[in-house]
Amino acid sequence: MKTIFITVSRGGIIRNMFHTGVVSRLLESGFHVVVLTPYYKMPELFSSFAHKNLILEPLHWDQKEKFRRFFKELYKGAVFNSSVYARYRYSIGTPQNPSTVLFPLRMIFFAPLRYVPFAKWIIRAVHSFINPLLAHDYLFEKYKPDLVFNTAAGGDCGVIESARRFGVITVDMPKTWDNVSQALFSSKADFLIVWNNFMREKAITLQGYSDTEIIVTGIPQFDFYARKEGLLSREDFCKKHNFDPKKKIILYGSAGAKLFDESKHVLLIRKFMDEGKLAEANILIRPHLGYKGDAERFLSLRGQKGMAVDTSDKQNHALRDHYDTSIEHVYNLFNSLYHADVCVNVASTLSLDAIACGTPVVNFNFDVTATPESASVKRLFISDYVRHLMESRGTWLARSEEEFLKFLKNILEENQQRDVQNMISQFIYKLDGKSAERINEFLTGILNAKSKTQNLK
Repeated sequence: MKTIFITVSRGGIIRNMFHTGVVSRLLESGFHVVVLTPYYKMPELFSSFAHKNLILEPLHWDQKEKFRRFFKELYKGAVFNSSVYARYRYSIGTPQNPSTVLFPLRMIFFAPLRYVPFAKWIIRAVHSFINPLLAHDYLFEKYKPDLVFNTAAGGDCGVIESARRFGVITVDMPKTWDNVSQALFSSKADFLIVWNNFMREKAITLQGYSDTEIIVTGIPQFDFYARKEGLLSREDFCKKHNFDPKKKIILYGSAGAKLFDESKHVLLIRKFMDEGKLAEANILIRPHLGYKGDAERFLSLRGQKGMAVDTSDKQNHALRDHYDTSIEHVYNLFNSLYHADVCVNVASTLSLDAIACGTPVVNFNFDVTATPESASVKRLFISDYVRHLMESRGTWLARSEEEFLKFLKNILEENQQRDVQNMISQFIYKLDGKSAERINEFLTGILNAKSKTQNLK
């Protein structure tokens, strides 16, 4: 029986790998699956997927690393692009305020690394030499795996390094579509699974992969949208949120991380309605599940005319990403997207979810009130993945209050649509409900090919 190691470092990966059927297909195919997870002492997270050939073992992410912060700077500099610049300049994605001291130092000493020949290879080799990360070696001796599948590229906790020492084939996969542009992955696997063509291009130019080492599969969690599992009627969905089913529904998706005061844009929509500039509609505010306490930022809007804050999902703060790992969360997200007549967000991944559900999207790149540059919405559009997403022109991008109103009216009152095919091709790949199946076929193909090679010997 072939054995495969699969890392599960976050709650969201349970959705991507377990709820979609990737793991169950491997088990049904007769493989022995060992899940390496920091939540190995929380078997309740995996209880609905119990199987005699499914085992939980620890993922040791508490290993001490020498010069950890220095290497993190090297990883960013090695792939320096507009996404890294945004993090240097504005500390986007971190709780810290921008450092006026570190910014010039990073630009002088780390940003030029992108031009140094073999810099990626050298940085990875030096890191591996200084920090061999041996904590998982005993698991390789115990189970003798045939394949390692890491589901959060750049966060393998040394599992890929252990696999290399034991001569085990490795497959890596970023946990979301923007990770490839943010930093060099500390280890390079034998193969890389990506969701879309944008990620494939970035993996080649930034991460040092060749085209033959990459497989594009589509986004596994989008399979739910194609299968329409757990879909409520519009009447039942509106009843859940105390909405008038005769009115259109505006879904506002939070960006999380307290990047800016998002309530101002929600209140601007309400102002359009109050002034008679926009037809009355229901407004459903969806907090970002990945950020602790994000719903609290919008609770002051509760009780306002036609507004509801969706608190259906239950964050689990024992998990690194605070994720709700239940299938009910998956269904709730799908229903919110499916029944919305428009999805409004600054420029989040939720745009792709909405497009996958056939829902038009309005993004916005303007501040409602005078805002310093360090807190402006506009700084979020520097990143290369956001810029490319906007360039695909599958969403409506409002750069002023006037355009914001115009685009909402275009969609809600005139039923106008945008051509989303380029966006789907570049950022979603396929909407056939078979992305998880393609991941499974690739993994089993490697394992089966290994078996044939061993038999020939």
